[in-house]
Amino acid sequence: QSKDRAMKFFVDTADTNEIKELAATGLIDGVTTNPSLITKSGRDFKEVIAEICDLTDGHVSAEVVATEWEQMVAEGKTLQAIASNVAVKLPLTMDGLRACRELSNMGTAVNVTLCFSANQAL
Repeated sequence: QSKDRAMKFFVDTADTNEIKELAATGLIDGVTTNPSLITKSGRDFKEVIAEICDLTDGHVSAEVVATEWEQMVAEGKTLQAIASNVAVKLPLTMDGLRACRELSNMGTAVNVTLCFSANQAL
């Protein structure tokens, strides 16, 4: 089975000490985090994202806080400029999906938050 089709393991945290420890095992493929996890650390959002990006070669999902697609795109560009391995995380809303398409068309790595129900996806 090729590495591209193998399951990937992303750790969901903003704790850089945990990430360092897990990265040393060679078992993580990337990191996903969100603004609330970073806020709990008491540190600057962009600084934490940059540090996490230095700890892994894999994608680091950095979530936008904007709610309208134009602002999501602008924020996504800012986040992606932090490091080449940033993937912009967007909410699964109509605006989020519109921003997803726009950023994807620009070559930015993106992902969307979880979908908990069929109604949410509609």
